[in-house]
Amino acid sequence: MEREEFKSVWLPLADSFYRAAFSILGEEADAKDAVQDLFVRLWNSRERLDRIVQPLGYGLAALRNICIDRLRKKAGRLAREEEISPVHGEKSRDTAEGGDRILIRKETVALLEKAMGRLPESQRTVMKLRFYEQLSYDEIAARTGMSALNARVLVSRARSTISREMKPFL
Repeated sequence: MEREEFKSVWLPLADSFYRAAFSILGEEADAKDAVQDLFVRLWNSRERLDRIVQPLGYGLAALRNICIDRLRKKAGRLAREEEISPVHGEKSRDTAEGGDRILIRKETVALLEKAMGRLPESQRTVMKLRFYEQLSYDEIAARTGMSALNARVLVSRARSTISREMKPFL
């Protein structure tokens, strides 16, 4: 995709992208940064953008992933800040509660891994590619030899199964 075509297809969608990012992140500066990151990613992968049939949908999906990454990083920073011990080495109530949250998080991860282990091999594979390696459905299809639609269906079924198995514990 050439520069002018990129401008004519993707730049008019910037306002929609911003509104979506703002609704997820809740802060103007973060939303603008997320949209900027999206445009950088799109520009860097411009050779593949010719195949995109619905630019708005594709861009919103990519933007959602960017926003989720930003929220995860922000949550990680906040968790690390909570773990800093108070003056004189005493444990405060906040630190103790942070320990409880860490324990709950570890138990949740253990439950998730257990549920993932019970999935059929094909579902487990696409889940790992989709969420751990954060590949698109097209990339999963290329790597596994299945269609993108099949990959999407397997991810959906795996999510349902995991959600059903974890619901009693959450």
